[in-house]
Amino acid sequence: MRESPRSLASEPSCGKASRTKQAIIPAMKTLKKTTLCLSLVTVLAVGLWAAVAQQSGGSRLAPGDFVSSQLLAAQGGPAGRELAKIVGKRPLLLAYWRPQDHNSEAAVVDAWRIVREGAREAEFLPLAVLAASQSPTVITQRAKELGLDGLAVRQDNGTLARLFGVRQVPSFVLIDVSGVLRAVGGSSITQLTESGASIAGELANAVSGKPVQTLGVLSSRPIYRHLGKPLPDVEVTEYDGKTPRKISSLLSQGKRVLVVYWIGTCSHCKHALPKLRQWYQAAAPDDLVIVDVARGDHPELRDTAAQFIQGYPWLHWLDSNASAGRRWLVTETPTAFLVSPDGKVDGIQVGGDIDWARWLGR
Repeated sequence: MRESPRSLASEPSCGKASRTKQAIIPAMKTLKKTTLCLSLVTVLAVGLWAAVAQQSGGSRLAPGDFVSSQLLAAQGGPAGRELAKIVGKRPLLLAYWRPQDHNSEAAVVDAWRIVREGAREAEFLPLAVLAASQSPTVITQRAKELGLDGLAVRQDNGTLARLFGVRQVPSFVLIDVSGVLRAVGGSSITQLTESGASIAGELANAVSGKPVQTLGVLSSRPIYRHLGKPLPDVEVTEYDGKTPRKISSLLSQGKRVLVVYWIGTCSHCKHALPKLRQWYQAAAPDDLVIVDVARGDHPELRDTAAQFIQGYPWLHWLDSNASAGRRWLVTETPTAFLVSPDGKVDGIQVGGDIDWARWLGR
C-alpha cells in the first residue's frame, strides 16, 4: 500500500556475502601451504576483514543515540555534512517528503506551520526524496508552490536516511539540542504515541528547555494529517444500505462528535467498542454524539458488524463501498476521530486499547 522510495533501498545482503566469499576462498587455499600457527593467524585476520567488510555499509542510529557531527559528516552524505554544522547547537526537526506526493507534501507543510507558530528556535530541514523518474528541479518548483522556498530545502540521496533508519515518506527525525536522537518516523508531527506524546510536543519541550522524551520509532499513519482540519464529509448509509447519512448532519447540534471506524471481523474493534460502551454509560456525557461507521463492502462484513453492534447506545452507520475508509485514510481499525462542533478533527486514536475516559475528558 505504501511505496518505499527507491532511493532509500539498501544493497541486497546476498551481494555482500558473495563478495566476501570470493575473497575468502583464495585465502583459504593459501592457508594450506602455511604452518598451523600461521594458518590460525591468517584465519583470524580473514575473519576480522570479513567483519569489517560486513560493516562497510555504515552505522545505523537508533532513538536515544547521540548524533555526532563527525558521524554525520562521514556517513551522512551531502545532506549529512550540512546537518553536521548545526547538530548540537539547537533542536533539529528533519522532514522527509517527496515532491508531488500529496500525503508527504501535506505533512511537511503542516510541520512547517507548527514550527513557525510555536518552535521558531528549532531548525527545520525539509529533505526531499525523489522517485526514480523525478528530476531534482522538481524540488525547487514544488517547494516554492508549497511556501517552503524560504527554507534550505535539500535532497537526500538516501545516505542520511539509511543512517537514521528512515524507510518511507513522510517521515520525521527529531534531534534535541544536546544531539540526542529522540524520534524517527511518523506521518505527522502531531501523531500521538500510546502515552499521548508527539513529536510536536517534544519539539516544544526542546525549545523551551524542558526534558525531552525519547519517542522511538513511530509507525506511519496518514490519518494524522486530518488533525486540525475538517473530516472529509463522505456519504455513508444506514444499515439498509440505502438511507444516506453524513457526519456534517450531526454538527448542527453544537456538540462534539466521536466517529469510530471499524470492521465487524476485527478483534481489536471487538475489544475497544465494549469499553467505549462501558465508559459512555457511566459518564453519560451530554456534550458528545457517538457514531460508529462499519466497513460493509462485503455481505459478511455487514452482517457480522450488524450482529455485534446491536443494542449499543449510539448511532450505527455503514460504509457500504469502503469509500469513507479510503477518504479518511484509515489503515488500521478501530480508528476514532473526535470532531469539534466546528467540524475540525481535534483528536485521533487508533487500536484496541484506547483509554476513552482519559481521551474524552471524563
